Amino acid sequence: MSGGGTAVAGRLPLLDRFLPVWIGVAVVAGLVLGRWVTGLGDALAAVEIDGISLPIAVGLLVMMYPVLAKVPYDRLDTVTATGTCWCRHWS
Repeated sequence: MSGGGTAVAGRLPLLDRFLPVWIGVAVVAGLVLGRWVTGLGDALAAVEIDGISLPIAVGLLVMMYPVLAKVPYDRLDTVTATGTCWCRHWS
């Protein structure tokens, strides 16, 4: 590392810095829910269409929407600060 620089992990926001921890917590929570909540598997299987789980499909859509919509993360602070429609700021 070059002299005088701060570590990359130290410059990341808290959510990004501990992302592996959050993913691990979500996995453990899913396993615990599946073990302790009886009928959860049947309830989730009941909301399938042609073998596609709707909760998973909605979760993936919510997760991927910013990438698919090409949200300009580098300009997000200026776009949200103006209070105007975000769609006018994209070029």
